[in-house]
Amino acid sequence: MNLDEAKELLEKEYERAQTLAYVNDPLAFALYQVWKKVDRRHNKGGVRC
Repeated sequence: MNLDEAKELLEKEYERAQTLAYVNDPLAFALYQVWKKVDRRHNKGGVRC
């Protein structure tokens, strides 16, 4: 994943997070969701904690 793809994914997640009633900090929520997706892509078959 390159920087542009990550930026687009973050923007989409941020827009979605702003509409969720249970999210107090949309940016933090969006960053966490993007991190999970990127980690899943790069850590296939790796050790999960």
